[in-house]
Amino acid sequence: MENKSNPLAIRDRRPLYIQAIEAITEKIESGDLAPGSQLPPEDELASSLGISRSTLREALSHLETHGLIARRQGIGTFVSTPSGPGFFGGLERLEPFQYLATAAGKAHSPVEKTVSMVHANEEIASILNTNPGTELVRIQTIEAIDDVRCMYFDDHFINTGGLDQILADFDGSVLTYMFEECHPPLSHTRSEIFAIAADDDIAAKLDIPVGKPVFNMVETYFASNGKILGVGYIYFVTDRFRFYVTRRAVQRRTP
Repeated sequence: MENKSNPLAIRDRRPLYIQAIEAITEKIESGDLAPGSQLPPEDELASSLGISRSTLREALSHLETHGLIARRQGIGTFVSTPSGPGFFGGLERLEPFQYLATAAGKAHSPVEKTVSMVHANEEIASILNTNPGTELVRIQTIEAIDDVRCMYFDDHFINTGGLDQILADFDGSVLTYMFEECHPPLSHTRSEIFAIAADDDIAAKLDIPVGKPVFNMVETYFASNGKILGVGYIYFVTDRFRFYVTRRAVQRRTP
């Protein structure tokens, strides 16, 4: 359980691990935790923030994938200096980009949201295990970081139970909808990753030149029971992001 007198909890309603990320990042940026310095032991740091060790570890995992800290097995956790323009990583984590941007100290803002009705083409029908021509709800959203358009989401769901109006009225991201309103909720995705050249439509959405490279993810959304919820086409402006994936060495025994 979290500390009842948690100094972070009174700030806002964001998840505690996000607030912990922000608090530790502030210490790093202010110089209280200098590059190369070692972080306090986990129990001491968790106690000072008024959170559990499990919440702290979740925050530290974010900071590690962002490149702000480095863990040395058996020694401790140290402050490092991230390089490059990216501000978050951890593609293995499935959560709204608003949280990731907040964790990185960036200003996130929605730019545009459009809900329309379309019919499934052969590609989308194959992914959703339905027939071509099936009526779908299409949700197109554009998001900005520090007032720069850099994310375009093009999501598709089979239209059942007035889903088009539900999604039009929902105040939050598509991921948040699948986490909070779908029963059973979103559990995981299967993602295909590409580097592509922006066509006319993508370039217009992201306010970039036609032909500019963009990072493209095609994600199939799965509920916890294995049911396919929908499919999303996600586009990122490449010079605004650097994604990190932490790969850990596997110790193999000598035969």
